[in-house]
Amino acid sequence: MPPVDECLGDPGFVKFRNHLQQVVERRDKKALLALLSPYVIVNFGGMRGPEAFAAKWDFDPRSHDSIWNRLEIMLRLGCAIDQGARVIPSLAVRFDPGDEVFDVMIVAKQGAQLRGGPEPGDPAIATLAWDVVKVVDQSGDLQTKVRIADGREGWMFDDDLYSPLNYRMVVEKLRDQWLITAFVAGD
Repeated sequence: MPPVDECLGDPGFVKFRNHLQQVVERRDKKALLALLSPYVIVNFGGMRGPEAFAAKWDFDPRSHDSIWNRLEIMLRLGCAIDQGARVIPSLAVRFDPGDEVFDVMIVAKQGAQLRGGPEPGDPAIATLAWDVVKVVDQSGDLQTKVRIADGREGWMFDDDLYSPLNYRMVVEKLRDQWLITAFVAGD
């Protein structure tokens, strides 16, 4: 399930996304907050608005869990159109509601290694790219045991996987301006 980019046809949105990419490259917190709708949904528990977004996220560019790292990953994973809104990454809308999205991950890196064991040096048993894999065990430290389509099981680094329920950004045109209206994870 490779990323797709359905969002290239609208020059206004392309301009917005290019600006967002520049903001991410500069690690410009003020500029990022300016791209949020005043009512941006931050979680499904009712948190809304740029202030709630700023309180939720780590803006330290040195932190592995920073918003900047999250956005870099998301922006590499395509864009889909969903009822007029733009959704990044594209895989967030590519699963049908009946799919078992709670039990699967996407291999979100070309050439990712499925290893026969949990040790980083364990030999690769397959090289994957954009495969849908079934989660078997997430108790590993920074890695997950998965099953691929042919039934083989092995370990993958979490950085090589992306859940369809992971963070997604919804961008909508409001009063002739593209704004981020939701930045949420989950179902």
